[in-house]
Amino acid sequence: MSEFTSTLEGFQRAMEWSLTGPPEDSKLYAEATSLPTFYHIMNGQRLPYDDFIKGIVEWRGKISEYKPVV
Repeated sequence: MSEFTSTLEGFQRAMEWSLTGPPEDSKLYAEATSLPTFYHIMNGQRLPYDDFIKGIVEWRGKISEYKPVV
């Protein structure tokens, strides 16, 4: 996980990886970039880890290319 959080380049890679790739690899992304105690806040609501992964799966199914600027 530290390879994605310790440098700007690593964070950039993690952001790109978040929404690119096959939907079935979403759990691999989440496991590599977050801790099991991680939770996501969306619209003021706390989303459990499994719902966070479901959201990534949904977005990956809709997005073909994602190049964030960090």
